Amino acid sequence: MPHIHDSAVVLRRLDYSESSLVVAVFGRTHGKVRVIAKGIRRSTKKEFKPGLDLLEAGEIVLSIREERQEALAILVEWKQQRAFVGLREKLDRLNAAQYIADVAARMTEDWDPHPSVYESLVHTLDALASADDVLSHLVRFQRTLLDEVGLLPIVDQCVACRQPIAHASEIYISSFEGGLLCRDCEGAHVEKRRVTVAPEALVAGDESDPAVASGMFDMYNYHLTHLIKREPAAMYHLQRLTQQPHNR
Repeated sequence: MPHIHDSAVVLRRLDYSESSLVVAVFGRTHGKVRVIAKGIRRSTKKEFKPGLDLLEAGEIVLSIREERQEALAILVEWKQQRAFVGLREKLDRLNAAQYIADVAARMTEDWDPHPSVYESLVHTLDALASADDVLSHLVRFQRTLLDEVGLLPIVDQCVACRQPIAHASEIYISSFEGGLLCRDCEGAHVEKRRVTVAPEALVAGDESDPAVASGMFDMYNYHLTHLIKREPAAMYHLQRLTQQPHNR
C-alpha cells in the first residue's frame, strides 16, 4: 500500500483497543483523514511508541488503500511538532480549541483538501494557547471555515429583498436562507435568530471589540449548529462567555 506524507492536526481521538487508537486528523494537503494507530499505546523496552494526543500538530506518514479510500488509513509514523501546551492552562482556551476541532471535523468531508482551514487551525490553536479572550479567535476561525466550504452567510444585504443591511434597525440570521434578513422580511421566515451586532459593525467584520465578537460568535455558531444539526462540542461552556456583562 502506498504511503502519503502530510502536516496534520489531531481533531479527534478514540480508544480502539488496549493498544490502538482511531483518530481523525486534518492535513494541509489531504484534508480530514480517519486513521487507525495500531499499537501506539503500547511501548516496550525495545520499542518506544510516540504519543498521539488531541489538539497537537505534527508530521504524519500514512499507509492507504488506493482502491478503498473510505477505509481507515494506517498510521506509519507520527512526529509531534507543536503541542500548544498553553491550551491546558485555562479552561476557556481548551473549550475553544475543542470547539474548532469539532466544527472542522463535522463541516468537512474525508480526503477533501482545504489548506486554508489547516492553516487557520494551526494559527488559531497557537493564538488560543496564550489568549485571555478567546471569542475573537473563534470568530476568525468560524468565518474562515464557512468561507472555505462555501457556506459563509451573506451579511451585507437582506437575502430576501436584497436591500443593504448597514442601516437596518433590526437584523436576523436565517441559516436556511443563507444570510441576514431585515426587519421588513423576517416575519415571513420561521427559522431565524436575532443578531445582536450592529449592522455596520457586522459589515465591517471587526471582531476586536468584545461586544462585537460575542454577537458575531453567536451568529456564526447558530449557523454552524443548523448545518451540522447539533450543538458543537464545548458550546455549553463557551455560552457563558457570550453572556458576560463586558461582552454586551
